[in-house]
Amino acid sequence: MASPPLTNREYAYFQVSGHGSHMSFTNEIGIDPTTCWSEGDINPRTQRPYKFMAWHLESGLDDTHSIEEHIARLFEKLIPLETKLNKLSNNYELCIQCVGYFPSVGHGIHIDKQMISVAHKLALTFDYDFYYIDDNGHDLDYR
Repeated sequence: MASPPLTNREYAYFQVSGHGSHMSFTNEIGIDPTTCWSEGDINPRTQRPYKFMAWHLESGLDDTHSIEEHIARLFEKLIPLETKLNKLSNNYELCIQCVGYFPSVGHGIHIDKQMISVAHKLALTFDYDFYYIDDNGHDLDYR
């Protein structure tokens, strides 16, 4: 369930992108994604084919938990896959995608040395998409 407007809404998920079919990655990694598509599948929003494959694994937490908590939960799922992820990182981009919707008064996150070390061992990058909302009737799309 999504948080109401004007409250922190933040989450992170593991994202894999590359060429070809998402099934190739699924078969290699041995777990099913939360969401996925293959290169050439039709994007339902634009009716155009996707230019790349995407494979997503959510943390399992709702958006009231901090990004750091989402990352920690994802690491619990990914650490046992370290050898496979390192091998697959030659053919795929492996990323922790962090998303936050915050009131305009500001917000910060802290990625400590241990998280950086784990991300390095798993061949992961980080991407941050942060949005600042105001109190002028801004309505978030909670899909």
